[in-house]
Amino acid sequence: MELNRSAWQTAVQPVPDDVSLGQREDEMKRIAFVVALATVAVFLAPASGQPEVSGPIKIGVIQDLSGPTSVWGNAVARGAELAVEEINTQGGVLGRQLEIVKYDVQLNPQEAITAYNRLADQDRVAAIVGPPISNIGLSIAPITQSKGIPVVGSFIDPRATSQENGQPWTNMFLMQPSSVQYSEIIADFALQELGSKTIAIMYDQSNAFSVSLVEPFRAYVNSHGGSIAIEVSYRSGDREFRTQLGQIAASGADAVYLPIYVQEAVITLQQAQQVGLSMPIIGGLDFAPPFTSLLPDASLADGIYVANNYSESEPQLVAVRERYQAKFGEAPINKAFLGYDKILLIVDAIRRAGSAEPAAISAALAQTSGVAGTTGILTISPDTHRPVGLSMVMYQIENGRYIEIGRHVPASHRQ
Repeated sequence: MELNRSAWQTAVQPVPDDVSLGQREDEMKRIAFVVALATVAVFLAPASGQPEVSGPIKIGVIQDLSGPTSVWGNAVARGAELAVEEINTQGGVLGRQLEIVKYDVQLNPQEAITAYNRLADQDRVAAIVGPPISNIGLSIAPITQSKGIPVVGSFIDPRATSQENGQPWTNMFLMQPSSVQYSEIIADFALQELGSKTIAIMYDQSNAFSVSLVEPFRAYVNSHGGSIAIEVSYRSGDREFRTQLGQIAASGADAVYLPIYVQEAVITLQQAQQVGLSMPIIGGLDFAPPFTSLLPDASLADGIYVANNYSESEPQLVAVRERYQAKFGEAPINKAFLGYDKILLIVDAIRRAGSAEPAAISAALAQTSGVAGTTGILTISPDTHRPVGLSMVMYQIENGRYIEIGRHVPASHRQ
């Protein structure tokens, strides 16, 4: 409760001597009333250094909920919702409940910009759960610099967290391996574990996610004893890949790297069978569950090696998986755990900051260290706003089943 300063100053002015007795009594009653209000305000005010309790802390969610990658976006949103529900059941944060404000951006960068502005200007959120889409992260990064609402996302293109001058975007944070870390882990696995020497690459040249995974993969292979047999590309919206796949089959490559989105991956595997391409395929999170369920024949995915954020057998996932399935009636996929962990990071930052102010949350996020998430122990570098020390768990797909091989970390990442 806040007392009007001018009213208080008027109230405490001395009563002039030349007023009548009745006027004096009325004036004294008014002063007594204002003093009583001030006393109540003192008792209702938060203690010094404690955050003011003023309704729920709003957390924005920007995801593709009905577009081409909606299977991912809905999983992120549901994982975030589960975490918020559990935190609220435990009393909330700083004595306040959390409230999610969700926008469907349909994989459209302009829709994402509009949603971010609404969350900042209209909804007054404290932080935002961002998407696993690099194009969306790139589109909102410059706006976050001026609007100031922090975004915790899984957009792996380094440009979504770093400016051209090398400094991090103040309010953009990544919570899974960047495209550089990710592609180096996959490349090292192909060279060291599969024994691949000559690798082909096929990617979407119009997709920031896809492009960001090619250069570091190529560089790592070339500098660690391997070579790139051929690189072929396409553009988003293309549905005919047999020419590129035929070129790969004739290139002499002993494996092919496909850093592509799930919808193109489904078509690619069907057309790869048609052109007789049978070499091992190295993929990323796009090939994680429920990918095989999207294929007309699960055996089309046989021989694919997938890098995932976590192990299905690791104990920290068990309880979250069970609660997710009970709430939503389906098993969680990879992105659900990412959504869950994004909320854990935001809440950890709010608690350490002792504030739900966006600037304070951003400052705390930049100092994140040792947060136990479902996908690993999360520490964010203040210099890059990207995580450090994360490994990936490798799987092989056989007969529609994901067979765990184990965590893989290149020797250079251990130093």
